[in-house]
Amino acid sequence: MRLLDIFLLSLSHVKKSRMRSWLTIVGVIIGVASVVAIISIGQGCRKMCSRGLAASGADIITVIPGYFRATGVHSECIPTGL
Repeated sequence: MRLLDIFLLSLSHVKKSRMRSWLTIVGVIIGVASVVAIISIGQGCRKMCSRGLAASGADIITVIPGYFRATGVHSECIPTGL
């Protein structure tokens, strides 16, 4: 079959099943929009975290193993930068 025949055949099938065609188009649009939204949210969160860390002025984060309570700082904690 020639390319023109294939195109005309596919166009006639789209015309015959309008509901299925519209549902497919809506599904593709919703799928693409959701992927774009998820990527945008992820990049926004990454930038927000980077700005928060940059605003604190710390370029090195030190992790010390041990148990710290959420209400206060452990007495043996040595501040960085000394």
